[in-house]
Amino acid sequence: MLKDFPWVYDSEPLTKILGIFSDRKADVVVVENKANGRLVGVVTKRAMLKPNLNPSKVSARTLAVRTPRLRPSDSLHTAAKHMLERNLKALPVTEAGKPSGLVTAADVILNSRELLRKISVSKVMTREVITVDAEDTIGRAISVMRDEGVSRLPVLEGDTLAGIVTVTDIVERVVKPRLKSSWGDVVGEKVRTLSNPVKSIMTRNVMTVQASENIVDAVAKMRQHGFSCLVVTERHRVVGIFTLMDALEPVVAQLRETERNIVVEVSYKMERVAVEDKERVMEVADRFVKRFRKTLGNGVLSLYFKEHREKHGDMRLVHCRARLNSDRFQFVGVGEAWRADLAARTALKVIERQLLVRKELAARYPYGSEFLESLPTSY
Repeated sequence: MLKDFPWVYDSEPLTKILGIFSDRKADVVVVENKANGRLVGVVTKRAMLKPNLNPSKVSARTLAVRTPRLRPSDSLHTAAKHMLERNLKALPVTEAGKPSGLVTAADVILNSRELLRKISVSKVMTREVITVDAEDTIGRAISVMRDEGVSRLPVLEGDTLAGIVTVTDIVERVVKPRLKSSWGDVVGEKVRTLSNPVKSIMTRNVMTVQASENIVDAVAKMRQHGFSCLVVTERHRVVGIFTLMDALEPVVAQLRETERNIVVEVSYKMERVAVEDKERVMEVADRFVKRFRKTLGNGVLSLYFKEHREKHGDMRLVHCRARLNSDRFQFVGVGEAWRADLAARTALKVIERQLLVRKELAARYPYGSEFLESLPTSY
């Protein structure tokens, strides 16, 4: 996890983000709320392709994409799953709602070497490659990127790979020079229009990979050179494209078998619940599920909270009803405390005792399974 990550306040203009993308070679820029320091979201390079964008007048908040909450205790599988679902190459990690770090797709992949050591690029690469011709206009390339949701396009001359054009190329060679010209600060830099051909801004020395290469080695090459994709070629012809998102798919698929399969659902019938309290509740639930992961099976852990009228100062007594419903067990536990996470911990302790009693009985008695079937599902 990166502790030194690129970030801006939500009120700052897009021009600052453009500078960060250039200087830091970042995939995303984290956006914080200036008033309270809480996470607003992230801005991606793809946001730069929006039509009629004025970088000096658009704020970071306008372009920020909301991200799922990722905590330091969350697994690689959770991070990879969220990245794939949102098509993001990096996600901020939060503590008490405030960003504390950044985890990248490359981090996840390179820390999953054992899972991926036998998987080749050919197994995961995208074979139906979207391309543009070297004579196509920059405007057409931008339209294709928007329509197809991609951030890079191999450029062909005939059937041969001639280069690649990326969002970074467009930002550095089209957006920023046009912005400088509007300020009267061109400094001899050529200002290209959208009618210029793609070949005028494309990167000609394209880094390629063989389909037989291991995906971890390919991602390590990407990271070394600051790329987010590699073109897969065979005899100078494009046969596929390999991206960080492609490499994440087997991480999610293979780790799914070893991760917990208990979904946690939380509902509150309370006047007000602070974000910090909700995060503490999830941490309590996650610790319980991780502790008994191999035992619980597949199912749902539901936590229901409500407030009593009884008060202690400004605090109301919190009631928590926890229900575990899996393909192996059905338990209910109840707990009360002056804080939601403490009430959840008490309720889950009740379920834990029931779970341990069943395991002990099953191990002690030869006809334990028949006897356990006759036990009530709640106490």
